[in-house]
Amino acid sequence: RRSSVKLDIYRKFTNALAVSVIGSVVWIGYEVYFKATDPFSERWQSAWIITAFWDVLAFVLLIVICYLWAPSQSSQRGMHIQAKLSTMRRSLSL
Repeated sequence: RRSSVKLDIYRKFTNALAVSVIGSVVWIGYEVYFKATDPFSERWQSAWIITAFWDVLAFVLLIVICYLWAPSQSSQRGMHIQAKLSTMRRSLSL
């Protein structure tokens, strides 16, 4: 059961990475087009969007990671059980 949950998390993360790679390739194509059609930087007012995309993409990936690996009730319950077991083992070994 636990490994199927991990597999589901990694599958979602893989999908997010695939979407970001596809978006990156499309954006690189747009960058090349933008630079090729504007050799004299006449559209400098909108050129900031090109570099801002990479910051936004990194932020979105960070949000996805935080969402996927957020602590859940079941993981916290497992931590409490492990802590109780280790306490019981220590008291038995004394």
